[in-house]
Amino acid sequence: MSKPSKKSTSKKPTVVVLKKRNGKANALHEKLIKLFSRPNGATLTDTWECGYKYPAVQALRIAERHGYKTNVVKKSGELTRYVATKR
Repeated sequence: MSKPSKKSTSKKPTVVVLKKRNGKANALHEKLIKLFSRPNGATLTDTWECGYKYPAVQALRIAERHGYKTNVVKKSGELTRYVATKR
């Protein structure tokens, strides 16, 4: 018979250090929020032109973190528009 393995039974709590935000938005984030808060919102091309080379849905999450309510408007035959409004 083999010996039973000894497993560590110590359950140390994990300490998570949160980075304190200074309240300022990144320059790129500010551009995205301005685009999304326009009356017609912004298209994927608009976000690419401002320098954000990632999916627009991720950019909407940035706006949500800054206190905006986001919406995606898709009409048949038109480009998808991404809109953010202040809560």
